[in-house]
Amino acid sequence: MSRLGAEQLTMCEEMLRNIRDVVSARVLLGSDGVLNEVQILAGAERSATEVAADVVAVLKKYFAVEIGPEKVIVTHLQEPVEKDLAAAGDRRPYFAGLNVSSKGNQVEVRVEIAYGNAAVSGVAVGPASTRNRRRLIAQATLMALENWSSQSRYSFILEDLVMVPLAGKRVALVGVSILSSLGEDFLTGSAVVDEEEPEAIVRAVLDAINRRLSVLTG
Repeated sequence: MSRLGAEQLTMCEEMLRNIRDVVSARVLLGSDGVLNEVQILAGAERSATEVAADVVAVLKKYFAVEIGPEKVIVTHLQEPVEKDLAAAGDRRPYFAGLNVSSKGNQVEVRVEIAYGNAAVSGVAVGPASTRNRRRLIAQATLMALENWSSQSRYSFILEDLVMVPLAGKRVALVGVSILSSLGEDFLTGSAVVDEEEPEAIVRAVLDAINRRLSVLTG
């Protein structure tokens, strides 16, 4: 089958953007929900055949949508999209640790992210409800990222956080706004909840922010 529900469209495009060397992804559906085409903008690291094969695999595995590689249109940038990240080297932040401590009805979340040989942490405190605990994990991650970004020129705001069922799995999906002197940018990130939900939330936030890594390290 080659149908994809409209409600799955955003999640599908997010997962396609997580494919290595993919910069952007757009899924085109017909009025009957049939997938007509997938448009991919990719860097220069991988061939169009390799990228298209991964797109086909993701659609089949997570959305039960089967298409031929001829429906995947891959356009390459003239220069590798990651070339500006190479200058950053090991500065790409990654999850290093998380600690959650409760006292009465309050909970404190400390998230540590690392880059190269350095590490920074962020802390968020608030009511210990299940939903708010998730938001505190995301907010602590954003605080760590604010501490990490050069000269604290950026402010990060958690706009939304949801846990989405997808293909028998749960996926953490976050929406984050970045504020700077240049204006406002809205980003999304996602991570599959394999075992630990808190870690998946941290990874979803990092997934969103890493999309603008070249700006944050500039």
